[in-house]
Amino acid sequence: MIKHPKKITYSEISANSGISIATISRVINNSSNVREETRNAVIDAMKVLGYDTSALEALSAKTNDLIIFNIPSLDNPFYSLIIGGAKAAAQRNGYNMLINEDPIDDKSIDAFTALLKKTNAAGLISTNCISRANLLKLESLVPLVQCCECIPSMDIPFVTIDDVAAASNAVSYLISLGKKRIAFINGPIEYKYAQDRLKGYLQALAAAKLEKDSDLVIQLHEISYDMAVSAAFQLLNSEKRPDAFFASSDVYAAAAIKAARRSALRVPEDIAIVGFDNIELSSMCTPSITTVNQPKFQLGLLSCEMLIKRICKEQIPIRNMYMDTELIVRETTQRCTTYLK
Repeated sequence: MIKHPKKITYSEISANSGISIATISRVINNSSNVREETRNAVIDAMKVLGYDTSALEALSAKTNDLIIFNIPSLDNPFYSLIIGGAKAAAQRNGYNMLINEDPIDDKSIDAFTALLKKTNAAGLISTNCISRANLLKLESLVPLVQCCECIPSMDIPFVTIDDVAAASNAVSYLISLGKKRIAFINGPIEYKYAQDRLKGYLQALAAAKLEKDSDLVIQLHEISYDMAVSAAFQLLNSEKRPDAFFASSDVYAAAAIKAARRSALRVPEDIAIVGFDNIELSSMCTPSITTVNQPKFQLGLLSCEMLIKRICKEQIPIRNMYMDTELIVRETTQRCTTYLK
């Protein structure tokens, strides 16, 4: 119920507007089952009678309460806490959220824009890898915020992390342990995170004056645990066996542990391993995985809060937000647990 300084008398509004008391009740309680012209007539009558209609008009301006959250895959456990954070912000602000698992590329863009129109979505959050042209198409239809994956040079708000710095810090840590042949297991290179974590890996090697060896870089075309196990096993049994792995995800780090066991190698005594994301799997593995923690819940929460401000046409003081990460040291690099900023 909308509260007003002056007590609402439905009969007064009905007499002034000629609209039934039942319909007036639906308008004041913001029911969707009211035609726009009827809603406006009730608001006009209330103004004539001296009622404060500002809160009612703000609710009326909110044509839909649906936010679409687009992710590449529900199979990737990384997204669960991000979605949780976004849903918390949406519910707190009176919005519903629809999770959409679809790529957004030249083949699918028409179907996706049709979905936005069909659902009359209020806004969109995407964690997908999307081209400039398709981002512009989406931005022209609904308010949009990029989460994790983004194109920083575009004038579209985003919330993400500094993947280059986080990766460089993780590899520098392995180097500080005396590791000199550090392999890198990376995900699909079309993603910003994969490009930036590769940059960070190479940056750390260059800073330590360690030679880059392309044979130590495993570039996977999809996020697959089995493919990562196979590739890591082959590398561990080659003439160029590494003494450490840096993995662009904890799933790949777990794959490296399995490959080391198959190769009769001990972790961390023979092979040190660092992952990325700090998903639940990283602490459940034996040995537990040293990893880069991303503030996943906060990434989702802040992305959704930023989007809601855009939906409501509020000013956004910070349009581009980089969240802090931390390196969590566990058993795949040493037999104790510490936290390094």
